Amino acid sequence: MEQDIRLGRIAGIPVGVNWSVLFIVALVAWELSGLILPSYVAGRSTAEYWVVGSVATVLFFVSLLAHEASHAVVAKREGVGVRRITLWLFGGVSELEGEALSPGADFRIAVVGPLTSFVLAGVFWLVAVALQPRTGTTVVAAAAGWLGWTNLLLGAFNLLPGAPLDGGRVLRAALWRRRGDRSSAAASASRGGMALGYGLIVLGVLEFIAGYLTGLWFVFLGLFLLQAARAEGGQEALRAAVTAVTVREVMTPDPVTFAPTLSVADLLETQLHRYRFNTFPLTTPDGELRGLATMRRVARVPPGERARTRLIDVACPMDAVPVAAPGDPVADLLARMGASPDGRGLVLSDGRLVGVVSPSDVARFVQLRLLREPAGVR
Repeated sequence: MEQDIRLGRIAGIPVGVNWSVLFIVALVAWELSGLILPSYVAGRSTAEYWVVGSVATVLFFVSLLAHEASHAVVAKREGVGVRRITLWLFGGVSELEGEALSPGADFRIAVVGPLTSFVLAGVFWLVAVALQPRTGTTVVAAAAGWLGWTNLLLGAFNLLPGAPLDGGRVLRAALWRRRGDRSSAAASASRGGMALGYGLIVLGVLEFIAGYLTGLWFVFLGLFLLQAARAEGGQEALRAAVTAVTVREVMTPDPVTFAPTLSVADLLETQLHRYRFNTFPLTTPDGELRGLATMRRVARVPPGERARTRLIDVACPMDAVPVAAPGDPVADLLARMGASPDGRGLVLSDGRLVGVVSPSDVARFVQLRLLREPAGVR
């Protein structure tokens, strides 16, 4: 998930928003200020509704951020790296750089998000009660009450037992502890997520037929859950297929490197006709790694700027590139690659670049392994 606007850091974790969140900000502010608050407290000025509604909208997204930040903070305490937190169209996502090492850690990372939402719901309800006069509800009290109910619903929805929701993670942790098999538990959580997705789609279609436009939102949310659950199931299947496989077995060895100062124009005009790949590690003459450029990054450079744009100018910095040793488990590297900007990893031995790992390398390895197995084994 790309961060189009960076907001800062929480506990050292970069926080930002995707452009799609602007649509939801506008929608929530309009619905709250134009429909919900006037229905709770009539007879107030339009300006009052919009001022209170806008502040409540900001607090709603602060609540989402608190939910995701709690996941990230607990993940760090459990030894799982966190790349960043991003708010987007369907809420928020904490991009972890690895997996929990035990069912208990998996459970704690998952459950803390809904618990945070429940705590915030209680806080907003207390504020609503404190601001409630004897003569009637104020606009501010109504907004606080709305925030309380919204956080309650957010926590409850996220506890539904299907990946990628927090409830799916809780289910995975419980089944992992019971069965002793993380892969089997993750597959069950993924199936739960797909069932939830289909259920929301059916519910949305029925609501739309009944004349409620909110049904379209349930359809979109169901499609998102369905796609995300399928993707997570596929990732888990891939992880299971490379269990006990080392990075050395999968990597492309002895990769060609390029000078950081090489221009994009020179790369395209004089180099790429010799090489059939789209990953370009950048090293200095003494072998120091400076970054990782890819064809996708190079393609973003406008033709008129290619001659004066160096590869280092568009490269992913080394602190964001997953790095592993040849003997490391490839499953661990895969998890970090999934959370990296370019989805690729570099392999170092004694500080020297010895290989590159891409998703296609892993897919090729798995395919060849399946072809080499006797027919009866599968």
